[in-house]
Amino acid sequence: MKTIIKIATLLLVSFSAFANDAASELKQHLAKLNSFQAEFKQVVVDADGVNIHEAEGKLSLARPAKLNWQQVAPEQDMMVSDGTTIWYYSPFVEQVTIMNAAEATSQSPIILLADDRAESWAQYQVEKVQQGYLVKSKTDPLQAAFWVKLDADNSISRFDIIESTGQRSEFSLQAFKANPKLSDSLFSFDIPANTMIDDQR
Repeated sequence: MKTIIKIATLLLVSFSAFANDAASELKQHLAKLNSFQAEFKQVVVDADGVNIHEAEGKLSLARPAKLNWQQVAPEQDMMVSDGTTIWYYSPFVEQVTIMNAAEATSQSPIILLADDRAESWAQYQVEKVQQGYLVKSKTDPLQAAFWVKLDADNSISRFDIIESTGQRSEFSLQAFKANPKLSDSLFSFDIPANTMIDDQR
């Protein structure tokens, strides 16, 4: 669950001119993506380079800070955000966890993919690393970093979440669709009957 929340969920205090250039460049690229959909394959590698987990699913994302994340294998977990509230639903245990979106997304820079607000970008520093952009918290060295690769057409082919422990979650995206028209219903969640509710707001 923690990994999915860090996904869902990732922004300008003074820093180096190089980082400023990288942040501006990344923001300009992402500004061309008001929404996107893709299928993903996830591989989690520990600090020793050992593959410890694999998953796959699909995601839809829209500005500002709206997310529909569906993992279809090995478990069918779901995370939905309407920009204000986040619902994390696990059918296996029949439980939904409800969180304040602002608090949850501030814990991960992945939110930059769907957030163009200056106050969000001010929390992070951006560097160009390995043909992509590395985004890290300015104040919390233990917060997971986020690396994203943008192709020439501004589509996203891969992003990684890098834990302070050295563990890395690598997401490869396929069937990427830029700026599709997405229904508002994708970003709302109706709690199924007989579901246990853990409201953390």
